[in-house]
Amino acid sequence: MASSIVSSRSATPSTSSKRSGESIPCHSKPRKRQKKSPSSPLEELPPEIIQKIFLFSMNIALPRSSLALAAKLSSQHIYLEVCIRAFYDTQKLPTPALKLLQSQLLQCRFFTWPFFRKYAQKAYDAFSLQQKEAWGERGLETPHPSCLDDLWPNQIICLEYLGFPDRFFIPENLLRGPWTADNASLLYTLVCLHGEIDWEGSVAGETAKEGLFDAIRQTSERAVAALAVLLGIAKALSTEYVRTAAIDYKCNKNIVRQLLFNAQILSTMDFHDPALWGWAERAEKSGDLNGPWLRERLKKAETFSLSWYERGETWKTVGGLVPFPYSGPKFNPTVVLHQSPIAQELLAKLYRQYGRRITTGRSRTDTSQISTTGVQSSGE
Repeated sequence: MASSIVSSRSATPSTSSKRSGESIPCHSKPRKRQKKSPSSPLEELPPEIIQKIFLFSMNIALPRSSLALAAKLSSQHIYLEVCIRAFYDTQKLPTPALKLLQSQLLQCRFFTWPFFRKYAQKAYDAFSLQQKEAWGERGLETPHPSCLDDLWPNQIICLEYLGFPDRFFIPENLLRGPWTADNASLLYTLVCLHGEIDWEGSVAGETAKEGLFDAIRQTSERAVAALAVLLGIAKALSTEYVRTAAIDYKCNKNIVRQLLFNAQILSTMDFHDPALWGWAERAEKSGDLNGPWLRERLKKAETFSLSWYERGETWKTVGGLVPFPYSGPKFNPTVVLHQSPIAQELLAKLYRQYGRRITTGRSRTDTSQISTTGVQSSGE
């Protein structure tokens, strides 16, 4: 448990190791055992006192300073309490120091999908209690964290009591596989909450690029859905991803749809790629229906007319398709893109704003027209 809150460090080979067959000089003196360093006064304190100091200071360096302190601070109760104080109990505009703390907590090993679910429940309980104390039974209905069961983006974004700050960075360790269901669910949820990649201050972007290839190989559509957005908004979604999914991994339709839908928004790949069109032609000649299917979707993506749902599909009928992470009040995935240039424009703006807001100088008439296209209300 102690290792959960302590940063892992790469082990280095010991300089005292000897080559095989190398003899030790007979005159060498046996090494003295290294004496155990005495505990500091702080380490000698009872766990209850150390925990109070930690929660008061909110200094992540404390458990990382020694294994003894880490052991006394490694418990589910402490993890939940420190996250409540770092996320839930903060203002909407946290200080740089607080944002750094939040980022450090997201990097910790204990911050897994099961832990996130427990934190969501604790934050919900705290928020519900505050609502009841302030408004009694007349308070607004609080979205329950059980909506995380189905992972619908338009419900996840309503969990404002989770307290995730604007423009928070998703840590590098959450952008790589193995893509278990839990790992993919956590990343997907953080993208729905408008997390992004720190392209300038870290190598997280390169990690995400490799993570997407791994997600395609492991057929993790939820991880593909999250990473395709993160890379798409940075114009880092290359043609090679679709080649890998279609040519090397049997053209999983849902995964290819995730990639092409995101790539078309800012036009980040070559939709006339000879390798893809050549594969589609060979597949069609061999009787593989994926060939003509891919060709038609490449044509639509090239003109930004590949809608999220295809003709006759709804979120109820298209089984297994992971929702677009930015679905919600600002984008209705049922809109038919080739019939609505306004929807195309607003989707591109939404994309550039990492799903947060859409600003437009259009007139009131245009606004009503937008509403009729279904962009402003979620169809999920």
